[in-house]
Amino acid sequence: MVYKKKLILLSGLVGLLAIVYLLTLFFDPERVNARSAAFLWIDPKIQDQADDIEIAKAGGWDNPIKLRRRGNEWYALIGEDEFPAKNTRAEDLLRTLTSRGAYPVRGSAASSHDRLGLAENDASRILVRGGAGLPLLDLLIGGRDAAGQEIYLRKNGQNEVRSGEDLFSVYINGAETSWYNLKLFGSQPGPDAALVQRIHLVPLPPAEADGVSEGPFVITRNGGGWSVEGLDDDSVDSQRVDTYVRGILDAEGENFVPSLNASSVSFNEGRIVLEMGNGTSLTINIGTMPEGNRGATVTGSAYVYTLAEWTLTRLFRERSYFAKQ
Repeated sequence: MVYKKKLILLSGLVGLLAIVYLLTLFFDPERVNARSAAFLWIDPKIQDQADDIEIAKAGGWDNPIKLRRRGNEWYALIGEDEFPAKNTRAEDLLRTLTSRGAYPVRGSAASSHDRLGLAENDASRILVRGGAGLPLLDLLIGGRDAAGQEIYLRKNGQNEVRSGEDLFSVYINGAETSWYNLKLFGSQPGPDAALVQRIHLVPLPPAEADGVSEGPFVITRNGGGWSVEGLDDDSVDSQRVDTYVRGILDAEGENFVPSLNASSVSFNEGRIVLEMGNGTSLTINIGTMPEGNRGATVTGSAYVYTLAEWTLTRLFRERSYFAKQ
């Protein structure tokens, strides 16, 4: 009996100590602060409701980057017109906003907003809408803390200020074109390079008035390699041709030309035609726009793109480029 009483007593003491330990852990100041700091800006359950995003730099609320979702695709608004946006970039931003992170409360006084860069229109802004109702999120992003490690944030219309790791500047400070899907063959995934059977290449006119163009030529798939018109088959660097084909299919414009539609222009200064093994063909037409820079249209697309000089150089290779060095 004495042994049994001691066992009960010891068991009770162990249980009491366990409760005290758990309570100590639960109410530990550091743990309490960590729990209160854990925060997310948008509930992941409503992420799929997001169909409109505006991103504005400080002082530029009247000229935000605008993104709109149609089904599973995101589009960028340039003026009133919609152009393809990078789905992965838009989804990455939403994933950042719906991921729980450490955002401890730093204050709740409206008087601190100016000092922390969180006054309206003085802060950067990410506005996420889901339909015509109230926004899912209207987030203001202010200045950095004294150590330069974190930024201050608050929801527009609320006084509470939080701070956290700067995960948002990469979305706010980038160029507008960083949101655009400027791939000439913009479908995801793009065309399969293995389907390309023949390439008709019509070079651009020479840059110099007295220059001489070598004229059009054809590149044809030849078994496991390639033949280039005007070169002996033994001299063709087929691996270089493979890389060239992938470069064409992955080529990107420098920007859209919102004032033009492909049906309203006739670009015929240079051309690349890819004949595919499934009987279709893909064409890039190049011309000069009124401003003097080069523009491009592609098969099946209503968009007109501007092209950088280095992109043109990669697209329009001379015949000798495909010869073994």
